[in-house]
Amino acid sequence: MIDSLDQKKIQNFSPKRKRPRSYFRVFVILLGFALLGSGIFVGSKLVIFAQKVFEGSTSFFSFKQLFLAEDKKLIGEEDGQIRILLMGIGGQGHDGATLTDTMILATIKLPQEKDEEVKVGTISIPRDLVVNIPGGYNYRRINTAYANGEAGGKKEGPQLAIQTVEAMLGVKIPYYGVLDFQGFQKIIDDIGGIEVNVEQGFTDSQFPDEKQGYLAPVTFQAGPEKMDGERALQFVRSRHGTNNEGSDFARAKRQQKVLKSVKDKVTNLKVLTNLGTLNNLLEDLSDHVRTNLAPYELLRVYNLTEDIPNENISSLAIDGGLVCDQIEEGTSAYVLIPCDGLGRYSGIRGLVHNQFLLSALQNEKPIIEIQNASSIPQLGQRTQNLLALPGLQFSLGNFRGQNIYQESIIYDNTNGQKPETLAYLKERLGLKVAGSPFPFLTVFKSPDFVIVSTNDLAGRLP
Repeated sequence: MIDSLDQKKIQNFSPKRKRPRSYFRVFVILLGFALLGSGIFVGSKLVIFAQKVFEGSTSFFSFKQLFLAEDKKLIGEEDGQIRILLMGIGGQGHDGATLTDTMILATIKLPQEKDEEVKVGTISIPRDLVVNIPGGYNYRRINTAYANGEAGGKKEGPQLAIQTVEAMLGVKIPYYGVLDFQGFQKIIDDIGGIEVNVEQGFTDSQFPDEKQGYLAPVTFQAGPEKMDGERALQFVRSRHGTNNEGSDFARAKRQQKVLKSVKDKVTNLKVLTNLGTLNNLLEDLSDHVRTNLAPYELLRVYNLTEDIPNENISSLAIDGGLVCDQIEEGTSAYVLIPCDGLGRYSGIRGLVHNQFLLSALQNEKPIIEIQNASSIPQLGQRTQNLLALPGLQFSLGNFRGQNIYQESIIYDNTNGQKPETLAYLKERLGLKVAGSPFPFLTVFKSPDFVIVSTNDLAGRLP
């Protein structure tokens, strides 16, 4: 069926770096405050909560087991990257209760050198992306993987979802966390609602009422709005909004905005020391969260990430340029497939492999000029081809001065203010760096970096 779909490409890939909008950080806070608390525990409810939400080999925890296992490392910690698949589902009482409405891969990147810091990155996976689901399910939307694993009472949804994402991305994902709509809604109500700035107003006339029908048109006006749990859920779930708000990509952006607001409200309320709020959250979340992160592992995650500055938190999405939309055969519904072709994931895997670099480049927004000072035609273009990544802006020129360059060089006009870009250029080209400004005429008025390409670089280029 999928092979016969007509393909059309959508917008160019443009990673969106949302520094404080980390799904992962929010999940740690939402689940973390339920298990941790600066020595403040809510009696036996804490143990009952842990027994309900943790899906491990044992169902009983003592307080010692909950908190005193800091000597045990997380899976992936030795390799410097810890991955967790975060999923949102409708849950009981919702149409398509076990379809994943949200799927995000969170990665904690641990320092490998003395001057490095802990970083957290998230990648949003569109629900309509068609992938090969293991176990004989063939090519289907990725949001059905969890549902297929839950069908017939198997309770294997998280495992099948992880296997599907692992096969697509080519990475191992040892952990997962699942939160349903009711849990999401109750969290927001328990913290007294959230303030959200609606960037773009829209109306959705097809918002489901969970009774095989639609609510009255759901409308959001541009500007700040105080949202309770029900209203926030409508904001993040809407899939048929006007004003270009009907795509998976627009939904992902709204979800990031809401979760950022939740994180800010939880932080401002100091939930960990507010016994009343903490007690309500324990009660409300215990039936709406699933995870295989044992309490001591969650504690380890929390300790690794609690002091991360906002600039070390980034968010990307598998979006246009990496996935292309098609009309599903026999319907008017759209699905997404990798632009490389059905079942081909090299572009998407490249995003995962380079996610922290891409986030840094998106933040630094470097302008790079390449001056061909060699006798080799198109050497500047070949240099650009080697360096090209989303987030880099290039210009090309031919050096007009005398033949004074015997070797290629990188001029840094930023005085070290864009270190991630400079590190990438040095690693990719293997060239020396000179302080600037570049002493000759450039195409751009003031490029951040100027690369002078001479004959010695040609042998290192494809």
